[in-house]
Amino acid sequence: MDKNISLLELMQNGQLVKTGAKPKLPIQIPNVNDGMLDVYRIPLKYLYYNAENGRIASAISRQDIQLEPARDDENPEYNQLIAKMIVEDNAAKLKQTKKSIRESGQKVFGYVLADGRVIDGNRRYTALRQLAEETGETYLFEAVILPFTYASKTERAEIKRLELAIQMGTEERQAYDPVDLAVDIYQTVVVDKLMTENDYAKEANIKQKEIKNRTTTVMLMREFLEFINAKKNAYHIIKDTKLYNPLYELAKKLNTQFPKKGPAYEQSKITSFALLTKMLATGGDTVREVRDYFKDVLTTTANEDFNDAIEDSIDNLRDTFEENPVTSATEFRRVIEIASPEIREINGEYVRIRNRQNRGKNIDSFIGDVKETLNSLKDMQKGEGLTGNLNFNNFSKDQINEIREYLIQINLISRELIEIYDNEI
Repeated sequence: MDKNISLLELMQNGQLVKTGAKPKLPIQIPNVNDGMLDVYRIPLKYLYYNAENGRIASAISRQDIQLEPARDDENPEYNQLIAKMIVEDNAAKLKQTKKSIRESGQKVFGYVLADGRVIDGNRRYTALRQLAEETGETYLFEAVILPFTYASKTERAEIKRLELAIQMGTEERQAYDPVDLAVDIYQTVVVDKLMTENDYAKEANIKQKEIKNRTTTVMLMREFLEFINAKKNAYHIIKDTKLYNPLYELAKKLNTQFPKKGPAYEQSKITSFALLTKMLATGGDTVREVRDYFKDVLTTTANEDFNDAIEDSIDNLRDTFEENPVTSATEFRRVIEIASPEIREINGEYVRIRNRQNRGKNIDSFIGDVKETLNSLKDMQKGEGLTGNLNFNNFSKDQINEIREYLIQINLISRELIEIYDNEI
């Protein structure tokens, strides 16, 4: 990209016109105050989308391409491709924004960097681009020009703080897709190290524990994508198959169950990935199914047996993925069809072990019910026929007779049941 064009220089040379609006920054930024800033009308040709934006980065992963940021006069394909993604993300909202700008002008200013990178206002910028193309008229983007550059890591951290403050604010703010938000947190905290988990939590008004859970989920997502032979950053597959929530639950439970990781963690993780694949194949509520897996298998003594029982089937499943790289949700489902024999084996063993576990739970529950009945009778015996603060004076003769009949029936039924159990011994 030609870095010689600076909006700050154009501003200082009087080539950009002020709107008269005085912005108020949503956060405090070192060496920048509200009095230093104005809103300018900026020609669209000087601007380009920010590929580091969480939503845009997630959309780019769907294309499986490398994009080099560029203005339209350098490489129009860059802006055109991202504009297309923004349209596809929420066409109805874009249409609404476009109509508003056409009828009343741009009501909310955006934020851009000195080199023209749009930090806030992607939808408004897209609407203006479309209006300019459709009408042939000149449209200008109204925005605050920040004296920052992405070349400085320190300034990138301040830019990110500002982005979060704006995105978690009001006005036409679109709720983050959970995958986009988790990936943005992971990229900011783990990869770029622009912020700590605590910093991000504070700026985004999210609990720190939630930030930790989301970064852990993205790490597990990347491992799952590798398991199905997709690129680790093919996050759109997670989004399109709606597997984020079960992976979120899985990440939390695995960390709780295996705090020190180790071989049991690794084996259970791979088993969980195979089960997620099975769940996608059979359909249904994957979050509920994952929780059933936690309750009936993962947190029980049967977990190791189950891991061992399906180990060969998982190896065969991985071989199938190895032979069939996955690039999309459609491809993922196609490979699942190919792997039907292995998935049937995994499902069969899963059903078998869950039934075995539930039978055991049913037995325990049954014995517990018998004990509870015995305890109730013992309480009556201690109270000479009653429990608690009850007194026979509180009962009518009919009620006393009714209870007596129940006790006679209990006595008779107990005798018959004792004979049945004697025969089983």
